[in-house]
Amino acid sequence: MEPQLQIALEKQNPWWFKKPYETGIPRLSYYPKLQKYLNTPEILLILGARRTGKSTLLYQLISSLKASSEAILFINLDEPLFQSKAEDPAFLSTLIEEYLLQHKDIQKYYIFIDEVQNYKHWVQTIKTLHDVNKQLKFVLTGSTSVLLKNAVSTRLSGRYFTTIVYPLAYKEYLDFTDTPKPSLLQKRQAVNTYLQFGGFPRVVLEKDELLKQDILKNYFQTIYLKDIIYPHKVRSNKDVFDLLYFVLSNMGTLFSYTNVGKTLNISPDTVKEYLSYAEQSYLLYIVMKYDPSVRKQLANQRKIYCVDTGLVNSVSFKFSENRGRLIENLVFMTLIKNQKEVFYHKEASECDFVVRDGRKITQAIQVTLSIQDESVKKRELKGLMEAINNYNLKEGFIVTEAEKESIEVEGKKIHIIPLYEWLEQTNS
Repeated sequence: MEPQLQIALEKQNPWWFKKPYETGIPRLSYYPKLQKYLNTPEILLILGARRTGKSTLLYQLISSLKASSEAILFINLDEPLFQSKAEDPAFLSTLIEEYLLQHKDIQKYYIFIDEVQNYKHWVQTIKTLHDVNKQLKFVLTGSTSVLLKNAVSTRLSGRYFTTIVYPLAYKEYLDFTDTPKPSLLQKRQAVNTYLQFGGFPRVVLEKDELLKQDILKNYFQTIYLKDIIYPHKVRSNKDVFDLLYFVLSNMGTLFSYTNVGKTLNISPDTVKEYLSYAEQSYLLYIVMKYDPSVRKQLANQRKIYCVDTGLVNSVSFKFSENRGRLIENLVFMTLIKNQKEVFYHKEASECDFVVRDGRKITQAIQVTLSIQDESVKKRELKGLMEAINNYNLKEGFIVTEAEKESIEVEGKKIHIIPLYEWLEQTNS
């Protein structure tokens, strides 16, 4: 092995020399499948937006292993030296095989590879090594869902499990800020800060609010460049930035590719293409109108939400002026973190979210800053009741910033619930 490669690997694998390494604040309890999958022969793919804590979870998995330190190889493909080998079809397999030769007579090897999408030939390399050597257990991370498409879904079919890692859920946020049993005042303060700065672990742990904003802007820039512009060889950086700024400034509002294209003077096909790149990087989520017919779903307008409210605030919103939309975004992402299938409802009126379980809609949720204004209350109830009646539900929810009340409308139970309480009840 080249001396430079050996030095880089030794720096990335401190356990080889019994040196301490940082494992961060424990999160494995929120991802129980990870340890279960660690004991299976299949490849484990850990996906999610950049800076959500995937690498730290790898260190926590490594720390949890009972294997000898020589049985664990960690390769971070964000390392510039390794990135320079991205086009070399033999690089990764040679690196792993030379490591195995140096550590013979071990029953099982754990190979952890961080940001695997940085290596062009990773699919074929991992498939070949996985099929040929049953002693190898691969755990991979990536920052783009393209990993699960095309070559991966066919060439690795039946060989992998996957888990998506998100910014901190609300209960994790309380753990990270050392407020596991907050008072009512602390709950309101915690939700306000969580809403403003989001749940990226590094941001949550930072005390200085100006630094929080700087970190978030840096994260957005990194996702924008490394996961959208560079890998897709996009020529017009300005068009991409203008589009992202526009959709982040209009979260939760209905849009069509045609209308957005007209507004920004970009073709509808280009809008669709660029937004798909943002989806693949886990930056944005596109929500469809619910319809039993998939064809009709695709023909309707869509809504867009962001992976983290802190990112939105750092790029587009003035926090104090757009709390309602931010609360809506937070409710959506909490549902996604709880692996819910989410749509919006719209016929004569609109309901922000309906949740599908199997083939059936099981929940209807409206989100608004406040229903103190009678006209707002009437509008929110109208959309919610339409969804409740359409899908034969017995109850519905209106999530507000601080109001709480239970009422009955046309024999249906309506729960008006403050955001902090809804977050507590939603297992996230």
